[in-house]
Amino acid sequence: MASSFENRTLALAGIFQSASLVHQLATTGIADEGATFASIESLFKIDADDVPSVFSGTAGVSLGLRTLADFAGSNKNEANMAMLAYVFSLMHLTHKLLRKPELLEQLSQMIKGVQRQKDYFESMQTDPGINSTLLARFADIYSETISTLQPRIIVKGNPDYLQQEDIVNRIRCLLLAGARAAVLWEQLGGGRIQFLFKRKQFAATAEEMLKTED
Repeated sequence: MASSFENRTLALAGIFQSASLVHQLATTGIADEGATFASIESLFKIDADDVPSVFSGTAGVSLGLRTLADFAGSNKNEANMAMLAYVFSLMHLTHKLLRKPELLEQLSQMIKGVQRQKDYFESMQTDPGINSTLLARFADIYSETISTLQPRIIVKGNPDYLQQEDIVNRIRCLLLAGARAAVLWEQLGGGRIQFLFKRKQFAATAEEMLKTED
């Protein structure tokens, strides 16, 4: 995968998209379904040919691109700061994950196991989308891998939503998808300091990519 600035922008948008969806679920109980599906589907794209393919094209990460484009020029309100905290936490934990090859391999094998489950469901002509069984398995994988690293990500929101199993599973799936995007981000040469110093350039690139979205 070419380590271009556009590719890093896509990977960064993938992290922002997961963070945005987690915030939506935690505070309102609902989240953009198309963006949720695209983010979770990215978990199956371990061997994608290029960065856009990870997200099924730039359209699959359009919410993340919009969130990233808006961030640099927006007021630092509570919602934006909450999303930024998730973004930085995902970057930090992923940095630790990449230095634990055994845990990384365990994560990879677990995801491949879910892929086999997904293939089975589709072969039986059941719902080809991310069903509740797969959501629950991804949530467990997050708990068994990323969530074992410190400091753990604390999701803040409405307790009524954060006590519902389906919402909790979706949040964990999206954090796992965010970690997947963060792995890609770091593999392409991204880092927290780079984002802070070049955030306006990333935002401008995200805006341009939205204009030519495929």
